[in-house]
Amino acid sequence: AGSAVAGLTGGMGMLTRALEEDLAALGVKIDTGVAVESVERSGNGWIVTAAGRTLSADALVMATDGPTAVELLAGTVPELAAARPGPGPGVALVTLVVDQPDLDAHPRGTGVLVAEDVEAVDAKALTHATAKWQWLADSTGPGTHVLRLSYGRALSAATAVQAQPSPVERDDEDLFAQALADASALLQIPLGVDDVVGWDVVRWVGALPSAAVGHRDRVAAVRAAVDAVPGLEVVGAWLAGTGLAAVTADTRARIAGLADQLDQL
Repeated sequence: AGSAVAGLTGGMGMLTRALEEDLAALGVKIDTGVAVESVERSGNGWIVTAAGRTLSADALVMATDGPTAVELLAGTVPELAAARPGPGPGVALVTLVVDQPDLDAHPRGTGVLVAEDVEAVDAKALTHATAKWQWLADSTGPGTHVLRLSYGRALSAATAVQAQPSPVERDDEDLFAQALADASALLQIPLGVDDVVGWDVVRWVGALPSAAVGHRDRVAAVRAAVDAVPGLEVVGAWLAGTGLAAVTADTRARIAGLADQLDQL
C-alpha cells in the first residue's frame, strides 16, 4: 500500500524521479529543502544566497511561483514589481489505497470531473488511478484500488470571497475524511475507514495561478523585462499557463534561448 501511494502521486512522482536520475547522470547536483534567501547580479553572472551559503552561476533560471520570482528578482529587475501576480489558490491531492473489490468494475471509468456548482462534493476531480494506469493495477492486484481526489479551484469572482479555508489550510485528517465521503458519493460505492489500507496528502501552493483581466499583457511585460537581463530566464505556470504540457513546452523553448545566449558570450 505504501509503495502504491508513493508511486502514484502520480505519474508525476515517477516523472520527478526519472528527471532526478537523468540530472544525476549528467553530473547535476540538486539541493532540496533549502530556502533561497537572495538573488543578486554580479558582473555578468549571479550570486545566490541559500541557507547561509553563497553560490555563483553564469546563468539563472527562476522556476518558482510568480510572487516568489518577483520578490527574489526585485532588486535586479525592478520592472517586475508592477506585474506581480496574486498568490493563487492552493491545491491538495488526497490519495487513497482501498481494498474494495466492487471497484474492479471501474464504475466511473478512469475518473470524473466535478462541476463547480455541485454542493454535495468538495473535490473538484477524482482519478481512479488503477483504472487509468495498467502498471499501477498490476502492482496492486485485483480488489485493491488507488483513488486520487483533487481539492482547490482557480479563483473567480464568486470563489474569491468565500470564507472557507483553502485546501492547503485543512489538516490531513480532515481532508482524509472528506476524500472518503467524496469518493463514496462519486463512485456510488460506500467506502469506510476499514476499507483503506493506505493514504497520503500532498499540497501544492500557488499551483493554479489566477489569470485575471490583462494577464496576457502582464506576461508580455515580464518577458520583456527578463529578456533585457543577460543570463536570466523565468519559467512556470504563472507565465506559461496551467498544465504540465504548457509549462514543459515553454520551459524548453526558454532554456534553448538562454543556452544560445550563453554560447554567444
